[in-house]
Amino acid sequence: MSYLDQFMQQWKVYLKQQLSLCGLNYVVSAADGSTDIKANSLAYFAWQRTHSIELVGVDEARDEVAWVMLEKQLKAFADKAEKGTFDLVSKLHLEESQIQIVLNFSYDEEQHIVLVS
Repeated sequence: MSYLDQFMQQWKVYLKQQLSLCGLNYVVSAADGSTDIKANSLAYFAWQRTHSIELVGVDEARDEVAWVMLEKQLKAFADKAEKGTFDLVSKLHLEESQIQIVLNFSYDEEQHIVLVS
């Protein structure tokens, strides 16, 4: 599984937890999993936007921006992970399966984005 797929799965786990806290369910469609992740992410962003005093008057198009920004962050981390893993495997003689990268997600209510670290 690629690092991007792994990171999307980590986001999915976090997203399910957050949706549950909001009283929402993670909806699974007949389509592929990436479509579900995006649709559920947009539902989460919409809920956050409509339930936040700081985001009163923010247009729903901002939810799509939040998704694009999250996706770009995950892709950037995946690229770094690919390069970093190669270096660790070659320098420390590790197996790639021994390397585990766990991301942290936090929703920034003021900017209406998810920060990844």
